[in-house]
Amino acid sequence: MRSACAVPGNERNLMRLQSMKRNLTSLLLLALLGMACAQARAQNQTPANVALVGWTDQDTGLTWTKEDNGSDVDWNQANAYCTNLRLGEYSDWRLPTIDELQGIYDANVINVGSGHVKGNLKLSSYIWSSTQTNAEKSAWGFTFFKGHRLPFRLNNSAYDHALCVRR
Repeated sequence: MRSACAVPGNERNLMRLQSMKRNLTSLLLLALLGMACAQARAQNQTPANVALVGWTDQDTGLTWTKEDNGSDVDWNQANAYCTNLRLGEYSDWRLPTIDELQGIYDANVINVGSGHVKGNLKLSSYIWSSTQTNAEKSAWGFTFFKGHRLPFRLNNSAYDHALCVRR
């Protein structure tokens, strides 16, 4: 014959086991979520501090600032802006070459207000490159709206902006 005390004790043990099972399930789900996030970051190959300041092109390994400088600058000012930029933990930013700029153009990508640029970068105008043309006192710029290289006079600052890059 069972005592009246035996049943409530078993119920308490069963309740404890169920509670432990729920806690363990929650911990397991959190661990799986953490692993999934870590795997997604690893697949993107963008360290957390880079993700805050820019986008890394998986094809080239170049990291681009998330947006251009936001104001009209001439070529010397664009170079100085990128050279002096301190973003995240990085101080090795530079003005990209015209080929690097053309490499992030993608006619199949449409960023509203920014043209056809990979990485969801925010661009507000033509972008200077570090590549000078054969003409005296001019360098190449790039338009992501049409995907064209354009020669600009070095002292021109109308509608020309700086987008910085680093390796």
